[in-house]
Amino acid sequence: MKVHSFILSTLLLIVTSFGCDRVPESAIFYKGNLHTHSYWSDGNGFPGEVAAWYKDQGYHFLAVTDHNILQEGEKIVNVRGEEGIVLQELESYRSDFEEPGKFLLIHGEEISDAAERKPVHLNGINLKKMVPPAKGATVEECVINNVKAIREALKESGTPEWVIINHPNFGWALKWTDLAKSGARFFEVFNGHPGVRNYGDSIRPSTEEMWDQANKWRIDNDEPLLLGVATDDAHHYDTYKVGRANPGRGWVMVRTGDLAVNTLYEAMVNANYYCSTGVELVNFKADHKRIQLWVNPEEGVEYTTEFVGWLEGSDEPEVLKRVDGAEAAYRLTGKELFVRARVISSKIKDNPFAEGDQEMAWLQPVTP
Repeated sequence: MKVHSFILSTLLLIVTSFGCDRVPESAIFYKGNLHTHSYWSDGNGFPGEVAAWYKDQGYHFLAVTDHNILQEGEKIVNVRGEEGIVLQELESYRSDFEEPGKFLLIHGEEISDAAERKPVHLNGINLKKMVPPAKGATVEECVINNVKAIREALKESGTPEWVIINHPNFGWALKWTDLAKSGARFFEVFNGHPGVRNYGDSIRPSTEEMWDQANKWRIDNDEPLLLGVATDDAHHYDTYKVGRANPGRGWVMVRTGDLAVNTLYEAMVNANYYCSTGVELVNFKADHKRIQLWVNPEEGVEYTTEFVGWLEGSDEPEVLKRVDGAEAAYRLTGKELFVRARVISSKIKDNPFAEGDQEMAWLQPVTP
């Protein structure tokens, strides 16, 4: 059993008070998913059913991201043996689920495009209007054009960089160079859909490996670091098993003092969050000098933290340090181009992306 929530909140306040940059002392972690689907596109759940699942499972926020559509206007579907069902707009069911400080729904869209016969998908979070696919002659151009289009649509929202490049290995569509040169601040390092190939294969890199390569390029070219998110990409809310795109496989834990769209966004842009498939942190501190984290341990479960970094003059990233246990720290020497942390649990994930997956968590990269 994990630490009781009251104790966890107390520990968080104590640890936070030791000086995490740009974090108010009242900050707590809010759990959210930034990629999910419903009958508005190719999911098999009604909008209210999807919102209810996440709220009932203890999530604090959900971005609804159906393909090339916002949940607004009239949408009529024939599903579950019935014809002519009018789907609820987000604004019509929002009040049934939202509670201040407890649960928040956010408009989003998965802009689903293609180039060179490969899928190019990105999420725009907090969109006020639908963004049509921007197209491009090449995959790289298509990604860049869509990032620009989403950013332009978000310009007046106060959340202009809330653009996520989705599942880069879906269809083996994207290379790390596409991530690096995209201009996007976020990408999916983990996606729970069974067809997205998070782990690569014998000749193609995993999403984690692509992350590091992209950030090496960004540092060399004086570009902002690429930040990773974990999502469900849920489509299936009926049968729960490996091979189905179920909810509950990946999420972000955002540390901020208020459950509101703009504060969640600001926390994420400033890397005040971590990604998880099950590992829960009491807190973390990550700055230019030191990375520290404290796991909220489960009885009988073992934890290993790996600090992955790219050293100056090296041709590839490497594990710079391994620490067993619920606490881990790494002090930067100044020789690293960047360092990030991942926590690997001995606990096997329930209803995983792939059989045998262990629960994990990822911190964002930092530079000296």
